[in-house]
Amino acid sequence: MGSVVSVRVSAGCGQVVFGPVGATTDVTALGTGARPFMRYVIPGFVGIPASPVVRGRYAFGVSCFKAGSVSSIDNLVTPFTVTSAAAPTRFVAMAHTPDGGGYWLAQADGAVQVFGDAYSYGSLTELGVAPTASIVAMAATTDGRGYWLVGADGGVFAFGDASFMGSLPSLGVKPIDAIVAAAATTDGKGYWLLGADGGVFAFGDGAFCPALEVSAAATLQAGSLVGPIMATGITGYPGSLGYATVDSDASGALNPLPGYPCAERPAGLTGSGQFNVFASTTSPITAIAAAPGTGGVWLVGADGGVFAPPLLEDDATVAQAPFFGSLPSLGVFPTAPIVGIDSTPNGGGYWLLGADGGVFAFGSADFFGSAAP
Repeated sequence: MGSVVSVRVSAGCGQVVFGPVGATTDVTALGTGARPFMRYVIPGFVGIPASPVVRGRYAFGVSCFKAGSVSSIDNLVTPFTVTSAAAPTRFVAMAHTPDGGGYWLAQADGAVQVFGDAYSYGSLTELGVAPTASIVAMAATTDGRGYWLVGADGGVFAFGDASFMGSLPSLGVKPIDAIVAAAATTDGKGYWLLGADGGVFAFGDGAFCPALEVSAAATLQAGSLVGPIMATGITGYPGSLGYATVDSDASGALNPLPGYPCAERPAGLTGSGQFNVFASTTSPITAIAAAPGTGGVWLVGADGGVFAPPLLEDDATVAQAPFFGSLPSLGVFPTAPIVGIDSTPNGGGYWLLGADGGVFAFGSADFFGSAAP
């Protein structure tokens, strides 16, 4: 939204399609589990039925008619990443206070709104600072007296007692792909930035972790997720200095492997901690949150679907977060894509955040208000 992409087609071909990278345009693949390319509808929805365009990696392609059928696409234009799907007022992330009695909501322009017992420690808009790239993530300090805002270029802005421990621009580093998410370490003395290509950048005591295979669709190499699927979320893992990541197709893993000084492993988990719920997703996964006290994680899709995938060790489930409900299970259709999920301190519930500032509470999570009308 707000961008124009021109696609030139050859004679004899004329149907332009738009969809996530790694998908197929072969209409015979529909219903077989393959991710189909979808017809695009301007300005911000793709597919029949329409699905919202969220942060992700997309590509255009062209279908050529051949004897009354549509051929698969073999050659696509260079993929591109959508890092912001709306105006600067779009909400991008949330964080909760230590007692779970409130939360902060962050917007793409660096504005911060507070609810419940959350206290404002400032924002970019209050300082009159216009970030060079849209804000894409937020993380709070462990005592709740500060927070970080993170831009798509890897810029980090610290407020309250949040310590600035470095950023990509301060190091002269330009990420290969835009930063899409960030998370603080569980002791609040470090943080990670996650790129759309799966690159992980560690600051403070945030550990950069070793390689491990997650699925046939994507692989964690040198601590980073690489491949055609876009990385969308990262969360600090309770009781350690490790992290869990997820991509838009719901593949991911808990990092790191044992034998490395990155973090302690959860009890009973001695290997990869892989999860993959691709077959169950109906819309792109946009965020991840660790479930304290359970060893599991929650994933949320753009439609508000929540998944509590089992963490597997040698194909056996060793940890899984409880499920407290989702928007589709309630028959609720959000007016804007869901872009964030945040756990309560005790793991007894979670909040979902919509791009319009709507907040949805499940389990023991209390509702303290939202920015949406």
